[in-house]
Amino acid sequence: MAATSKHARFYMTTVTFLVEDCLFKVPRGPFETQSPVFKDMFLLPVGDQSEAEGLSDARPIRLEGVNQEDFEHFLKFLFPRSYGQPQELPDGPAQWTSVLKLATLWDFDGVRKTAINALAVLPLSPVDKIVLATEYHIQDWLVPAINAMAQRPEPIGLEDVNRLGLDFALKIASVREHLALREVGRQINCYKGGVHRYSTQELIVGPRDPSSQQLDFTHVIHTTFNLCDDVPILDPTEPESL
Repeated sequence: MAATSKHARFYMTTVTFLVEDCLFKVPRGPFETQSPVFKDMFLLPVGDQSEAEGLSDARPIRLEGVNQEDFEHFLKFLFPRSYGQPQELPDGPAQWTSVLKLATLWDFDGVRKTAINALAVLPLSPVDKIVLATEYHIQDWLVPAINAMAQRPEPIGLEDVNRLGLDFALKIASVREHLALREVGRQINCYKGGVHRYSTQELIVGPRDPSSQQLDFTHVIHTTFNLCDDVPILDPTEPESL
């Protein structure tokens, strides 16, 4: 019998995972090549190969703490089905957040960047972006999202507090208070042709001035949140789903 060889591309080793109470059997390659977490796991020495986890349904690799739906969306990205049809990729904020969550957990850097780019073009609210930025360490999103919260006419509401935590919400409220009165020059043309100039300031009770949406609170945000390189952490409350 002629010697055989394994094809470099189309000979795939599979791995079996148990997520909650569901078994998944998928190609091992992307986990081994894109994630240092799984690469190190697969390199662990095993005495009896038949006893190694992940090689059979009887001994799957248990992914503790992972939600089945999150894992499905993650696999949908890793293994998009096409067969001549449009690829079935994750869709919408919730599904891409699932991809981002697991990519961050397992150090899939390329997958993480793709998920962030996909979420960036979706219609997320400033609160959504703050939650994602703090939960998954997206540094570039944080200050612009807080700035949008500071600019918006609507006050900080109870729902915002529930999602962001009291301490974080109070800091945003503090940023919003940094509106200084500007001295406004006025003039009156007198009856005999003279001009009387004066300055005035005025505060009234009413809706926030829409012009606040044009203000840049970036400096105040950095000071209030003590930002340098680290993303602040939200209060240890479970944020709502997107």
